[in-house]
Amino acid sequence: MVNNLSAIQMTSGSNPRDNLACLEKLLKKLSPVCNQLVLLPENVLIFADKAQYLLLAEDLGEGYYQSQLGHLAQQYQCYLVCGSFPIKSKLRDKIFSTSLVFSPQGELISHYHKIHLFDALVTDQKGQYKESDTFIAGQKIQLFDYQMETESVKVGLAICYDLRFPTLFQALRAQGAEIILVAAAFTKVTGEAHWLPLLQARAIENQCYIVAANQGGLHTCGRETFGHSLILSPWGEVLSQLQLGDGIVEAPFDRLFLENVRHKMPVTLHNRFTNSLRE
Repeated sequence: MVNNLSAIQMTSGSNPRDNLACLEKLLKKLSPVCNQLVLLPENVLIFADKAQYLLLAEDLGEGYYQSQLGHLAQQYQCYLVCGSFPIKSKLRDKIFSTSLVFSPQGELISHYHKIHLFDALVTDQKGQYKESDTFIAGQKIQLFDYQMETESVKVGLAICYDLRFPTLFQALRAQGAEIILVAAAFTKVTGEAHWLPLLQARAIENQCYIVAANQGGLHTCGRETFGHSLILSPWGEVLSQLQLGDGIVEAPFDRLFLENVRHKMPVTLHNRFTNSLRE
């Protein structure tokens, strides 16, 4: 089977052009598969402070960096999913953290504004994270159609802190998701404790392939991310994983395996925690 699912791991810095150059080097290393699905990590083109995010932010579907991402998708004939990019909102001092999906024709075909913002205390060098100072939360879930050579697959989108909210993933599954993408910049501390267990839980609960692209290493701003980008099967098996540094993980999508998992254990039919039971 061909490796048509991919996650790229990077240790992005504060210079978008340097990050873009690093990304292109990694894209050149992808398996030569037409219409490959390639996920990039959160903050892939900039890993910096609030002021720099605000300066880089573009209107949705417009701007230099979105144009460059579209060109890369077209050049490498892949579905390129930018894990997150700063997109302008109606508020002058707030922006969206947005996943951008580009087709092999270089067109922006879908986007997802991160719903859950990371406001938390972490026992690392930074100590406190408050994304709500910079970002505004999205309001709706998002899926898109991934057109492989012989079939179409429903793909759901999630970003980093979303991973801790199983109802988001359940909603994506309810709308037909067979693959769920998780773009992240999980810290080293939280990643060591929770990254793999949470990802495996989301894969097993929803019987979906999970493709997770994380930042991985020590960044120029002093922050440290966990890495361990990976691809999980609907049974929760680790199909491919990279620990730290820049690189790629790849694995095949097998619909027959997914359907067998769902047929043998039809959890969505067995779920009795419905709205009527809550009431």
